[in-house]
Amino acid sequence: MESLQNRALFRYDVGMKAYMQQYKFQGDYALRKALQAPLQRALAQQDYDILVPIPIDQQTWLTRGFNQVTGWLRGQPYHQALVVKATHKAQPQSAKTRAQRLLTPQPFQLDPRVAPILVNQRVLLLDDVYTTGRTLRHAAAQIYLGGAKAVTSLTLAR
Repeated sequence: MESLQNRALFRYDVGMKAYMQQYKFQGDYALRKALQAPLQRALAQQDYDILVPIPIDQQTWLTRGFNQVTGWLRGQPYHQALVVKATHKAQPQSAKTRAQRLLTPQPFQLDPRVAPILVNQRVLLLDDVYTTGRTLRHAAAQIYLGGAKAVTSLTLAR
């Protein structure tokens, strides 16, 4: 697989950590609005055919009630091409050390209903925070298996 080019909109500094804590982990869904406009501007500058947000696992969905990434996508079309494997028992990435993150096994699989639209397309992966890049590289590997000709990524913070 080729190297994955990522663009981050913001630095993952104290302010962004506080925002993510409140939005993701305390479930303040109204905070999604704070970053919708900057994300929309950034998406307009990206060169892609299909937008694919990083999914969350079922347990996170049941606990949180929303995917933090798709929460920022006000009216933006996207395809949920990836699903978290049922066998993937996720400890939150935020609770792992760098070494543990780098050892994370492939958590994603392609949704067979969506996979055909990836063929020969330029796919932009969207995630919240880029730490080690492991999550995005796992996602890109699956997207390439679906036949995409190029995969890049955009994150809110790094």
